[in-house]
This record gives sequence, structure tokens and C-alpha cells, in this order.
Amino acid sequence: MKRSRLFPYILLLSLLSHGGPSLAQFVTFGPAHQLSKREDLNPESWSRQTDTATIPFWDDFSKGIQTSKWISKGASYTETIGNKAPSIGMVLFNGVDEAGKSYSLQEKDQGEGDFLTSIPLDLSEIAAAQQSTVYLSFFWQAGGKAEVPDSNDRLTLQILTPSNIWLTIWEKRGGPTVDRNRFIQESIPIRPEWQHANFQFRFFSNGRQSGPFDSWLLDYIYLNIRRSSTNLSYPDRALTQGNTVRLGDFGAYPWELLQKNQKGKWSTAKSEFQNLENRFKAMEYSVTLRDSSGVILLPINSTTPLNPVPNALERRTIVSRSFTEIPLPAKPTEVIFEMALITGDGFLSEINGSDTIRYSQVDFRSNDRVSSRFALRDYFAYDQGVADYTAGINQRSGQLAVKYTSPEPVFLKGISIDFSSARQVNQVLDLVVWSALDKKPLYSKEVVIPEKIPGQELHYFKLEEEIAVSGTFFVGFTQFTNDFLQVGLDKGNDFGDRIFYNVGGGWVQNTEVAGSLLIHPHVSLTGKARGSIETTTSLRIYPNPTVSEVQVEGEFSSLQVLDSFGRKVFPSRIASDKGEVLNFKDQRPGLYLIYVQGNSGLQSYRIFVKK
Repeated sequence: MKRSRLFPYILLLSLLSHGGPSLAQFVTFGPAHQLSKREDLNPESWSRQTDTATIPFWDDFSKGIQTSKWISKGASYTETIGNKAPSIGMVLFNGVDEAGKSYSLQEKDQGEGDFLTSIPLDLSEIAAAQQSTVYLSFFWQAGGKAEVPDSNDRLTLQILTPSNIWLTIWEKRGGPTVDRNRFIQESIPIRPEWQHANFQFRFFSNGRQSGPFDSWLLDYIYLNIRRSSTNLSYPDRALTQGNTVRLGDFGAYPWELLQKNQKGKWSTAKSEFQNLENRFKAMEYSVTLRDSSGVILLPINSTTPLNPVPNALERRTIVSRSFTEIPLPAKPTEVIFEMALITGDGFLSEINGSDTIRYSQVDFRSNDRVSSRFALRDYFAYDQGVADYTAGINQRSGQLAVKYTSPEPVFLKGISIDFSSARQVNQVLDLVVWSALDKKPLYSKEVVIPEKIPGQELHYFKLEEEIAVSGTFFVGFTQFTNDFLQVGLDKGNDFGDRIFYNVGGGWVQNTEVAGSLLIHPHVSLTGKARGSIETTTSLRIYPNPTVSEVQVEGEFSSLQVLDSFGRKVFPSRIASDKGEVLNFKDQRPGLYLIYVQGNSGLQSYRIFVKK
């Protein structure tokens, strides 16, 4: 029987007991939905070239989910959710669609989830002698770092028959015995009677439809002739994960602070590869630092032999040479650490008489290179800029904070936060800065979560006053809803001990959630300290709290009222000698945010209505 979940998206929710009322914890949610790789790709690789392709068909998803090969419905791309993948990049199936929204709002609904369908493939020209040698192979994993599917949940493979019927030819169920740490390879025969001019195959998941639950991962798909059920080796050496480089604790660092604070603090570059062939192979690797235009700034490793020589099917970690500092870029930018294998891999080929036929659609070099971007701009970050999960709290007046330490005094000028869910747009919260969590905040201001513009990864909130901070400080927010405010979480870079939360029983250092929250403080070496900026306003809004009426005194051109969920509300408005009177008599009790466009610009006021 399916275990119940008390709230949508809450997988690991538990309650803290302190001898009194229970308090909600800081918890993780299911994986954040991604459509493609972060790096820019050749646009031609994402366009549909033909309506029908031919075999061999191969994809290891090292370039994301390409529309030249796939028709995707809800399936998402990930480089981090799987454990010990055969190559970098894989496909994630669960219960949310391509926009990251649940297929159902009913918590117990069960049914079909994500689909991944191949483009049509012409199998009609396969010679009769080869028709029994057509096999489709792939690697699958149940759960990975996400939730393991239950016994009733399924990953299914179907093929489109000549009579245009989807036929199930393979199925795997979840349950407590599945291994979340192992990718298993399958090889399925494609029978002669299934082979036709518009052949397609598709994978889809079946499980809970109310969120990113019951997860499956898929990788390294290959369809071709001259194969057998035991033909499970490939002339391919593949990097299996992105490379990681840090400056001290940080995955991003302010450019202004780099020159005085980088020496001896850089980590090595680290990645992993797997030899997918059943024989040993001599290999080399290089690690290079480039600027955003591709110019080499620092050669870290150059054609370094892997010693000892990698064995057949071996998986191994690669670590670069140490380096103490990098050349200072002329301006804020992103630098790129690139790791490349020198393997001798190439196109899939076969010998036909005296000729060698190479198949350009199967390029085993495509997974031999990975890169990571290190931002040298105006902010600190523990993460590397991409959320693979989300996390949050579900407590009205609950607070979430991330601890940072600057090596020299700076001015805090803004905070960026990845509020991951589109459902959180227009939510009201207080942006807060603390010098210490047991002291009064240095800064607190109501803000509304705006809608992200296309291409925007984090929400940026500019502080009205630049705050002078030195040494340790904390940035975060106070929320005004019992709903979870989901914040992006990078589980690949675990600085969970820098996260603190307060859900009513005092501040607690996080020990439950591994990863780094995408909450970044933006800083500058020069600025105006708090109090040096004159803040004048001719507006007065009172009383606060109120039972019904609120006086708005002063000159203003527009006024808007939002509730604590960011929804517009319309209390009755009556003109007065000094401005207007808002009557909340017919509104629910609770927190409201009044936005007023006055002589000093747009200003916000928090009002509490009680009954």
C-alpha cells in the first residue's frame, strides 16, 4: 500500500518535539526541474533536421535532451541526481511536467508521469539477414539521489508497431530491493515484425502524480544492427560528472576581493570517468582555465597520462595539479575550468570490405569534455549556480538565513535568491540581514517575489540602503505564510552547516539538509554606510495593527494592496482631507502589504488586520 504524504512535495517532513507544541523543520523537496544543460549549445543541435532518422541511434545525453532526437513530455535533464552514471547527463522521470508542475493536485493520485519518445526511425531497409540482430540497449536506475519508486511504480518501454499501436516490451517495478546506487544495463531485441519505416520507442514512468516523487533515471541509449543480448561494451571513455573547483569554501567570489584573498586558497579540479569498453585503454587528460571568450588564462594540466592505465570497465576519479592563484581578470566575469580526456575515441565505425564507414550520429567524443563556470562578479556563493533540489520551511513568521564570512569589510548592496517554484510569484516576505542571529537585524524590508524573466536564474533584490558588514554576517528572509517557500538547493556542494532556521523555538543550525542554498549576498568595497542615505517621505499610514480602517495620509499617484499570498485585494477606499481611508472590514484578518507610489518613489508598508 502506498505510504501517505501529508503535504505536496514534502518527502522527509518530520516534527521537532521540545516538550511542547511541535515545530516544522527545514526540509528538502524533490529535484528541481531542468530542461537542458546550463552551457550554451550549438543551436543547430536543437533543431529538428528530418522527420525520420536512420540507425544507428545513440544518445548519452551529454548535450542535454535534444529535440533532434527526442520528443519529451515532462522528462527533465540532470547531471547530479543519478549515482555512478555511465556518462555525464541523464534523463529524470517523475510526477511533474515540463514546467515543474504536478500532474495532479490530488495527493494520492497515481498514474502516468513523464514520457520520452524517440523521433521516427526508418527500420524498413534492414537486410533480412540482419533483422534478428537489432537490439535496443539502455541504462536505468531507480531513485538515485531522489525518491525511490514504490513496488507499484513502473518504468515502461514501448515500441510503435506497424499497425500504429504502442506495445509494451519491457517494464521495471520499484520497491525496497532496488539499488539506488547502481545503473543497470538492459538489451532488448527489436523483432523483425516490429521493424517498419516509422518505428518509434518511448519510455514513461507511472507513479504518484502530485509531485517530484517515484523517480527513475535513464542514460546511454543505443539502437543498431549486428548486436546481441551480450553486446554491452562500447569503444567509449566518458566523463561522468562535472568538475568542481572552489576558492576556499566558495563556488563564486567577488571580483573586487580576488587579488588580495586568493593565494593558496584554490582547490584542485576534480571529476570522474568510466571506461565503457571491456578492454584496458591508455589515456591522458588536460585541465585548462579559460575566460568567457575562450582565451586560455592558465594551463593547469597538459596531456597528463592516467597512471596506472585504466582497466576494462573501470571507473576512476581524476584530480588536477594544484595551483595557488589565477590571473586577475580585467573586470567582473566568469572563468571556465575545462577538463578534457584524450582517449582516441571517435565516430562509431565499421569496415566494409576495403572501406571504413563512419557514422557521424554516434560520436563517442561528445562526453570527453566537461566545464564548470566560476563567477567572479560581485557576490559570494557556496553553490555553483545551479539548483538540483529545493528546500524550505513551512512556518508563518519562520526565518531562514545563510552565514557568510568576508575576509575584509564590505558594503552589502543586494541579495539574490532562487525562489524555484512559479507558484511563489507575488508572495510577500521580509528580506533580512543580521550581523549575528541573537541580535537585532541590520536591515529588514518587505518585498514581493517577482516573476522571473526568461533566462533569469535567481531573483535579485536591491537593498534600499547599503549595509556595512565586516567578518561574519547572515542574509535571508522572514516569511508570512505556512506554505513552503522553496529555495534552490545545490546538493553537490554541501555547506549545510552554514544554513540556520527559526520556526518559533529559536535559531537552529541545520543538520538535516545536505547542500548549499542559492542565497547570495552582493557586495562592494565602496558604498554608503547605513544611515548616510536620507530617507524622506511625506506619507503616513496608520493605525497598525488595525481592526478595520487604515488612514493613508500624503500625496501619492497610485496605491495597491496585496495579501500575504501576493494576491491583489480591494478594500473600499474613501477620500479624506489628507489622503484616503482604506476599510478592511470585509477582508480576512492577517498581514497585508500596501504599495504606494509617492513623491519619493514606490514604497511599501506592512499592515496587520486583526478582528
